[in-house]
Amino acid sequence: MKSIQENFIKKIDELIEKGKSIKDYSDFFEWKTSSENLINLICGQESVFYKNFVKYVVNLHSLQIGSGVGILKALKDSLEHGYIKNIKDLVIAEIFTDFLDMAEHLLENGYKDAAASLIGAVLEDGLRKIAEKHNVTVKKDDDINSLNTKLADKEIYNRLNQQQIQAWKRIRDAAAHGKFNEYNADQVKLMLEGVRKFLGEYL
Repeated sequence: MKSIQENFIKKIDELIEKGKSIKDYSDFFEWKTSSENLINLICGQESVFYKNFVKYVVNLHSLQIGSGVGILKALKDSLEHGYIKNIKDLVIAEIFTDFLDMAEHLLENGYKDAAASLIGAVLEDGLRKIAEKHNVTVKKDDDINSLNTKLADKEIYNRLNQQQIQAWKRIRDAAAHGKFNEYNADQVKLMLEGVRKFLGEYL
C-alpha cells in the first residue's frame, strides 16, 4: 500500500516543480489540466482540494499558480500523513491511470485501434468497480451495455452519461470487430479524455 501512496506523492512533487517553472499559457494549461486530473483521481471532484484548485487556479498569474502549488502541497501532506484513507480507491485509480497512459502512448504512435480496445477494457472494468462501490448487483457476464443500464437505472449517473458510454462502446466494438474505418484517431482521443474524466468522477 505504501508504494501506491509514494507513486502518487512522486507525481504530486513533479507537478509542484512544474508549477514553479511555468512561463507561458501553454505550460500553464498543461500543468492545470494534469493537476486537476490527478487531484480528481485521488480524492474526487467533491473534495476541498479539487474545488479550491478549480476555483483559485484560472489564469496565468503568479498568485494563482502559487495557490495551485499550495493546494498540491496540502494534498501531498494529507497523503503522507494518512488523512486520505481510501487506499483501495487509490490503487484502482493508479491502475486505471497506468492503462489509460498506455492507451495514450499507443494513440500518439498511430495505434488508434489498439488504444480504442484498451480504453474500452478499462471502461468496462471501471463500470464494474463503480457498481461494486454502490452495491449494484452485477453478473460475471455483464458487459458495458448491461453495466451501463444498471448504473443509470440506479441513478448512479444520469442518462446523458449513459448515452456517452454507449457511444464509447460503439467505438470499442468497432475496434474489436475490425471495423477500423468507422472511427478515427480524434474520436479515440476524445474517448480517452472522456473516460479519464468519467472514472475520475465516479470511482
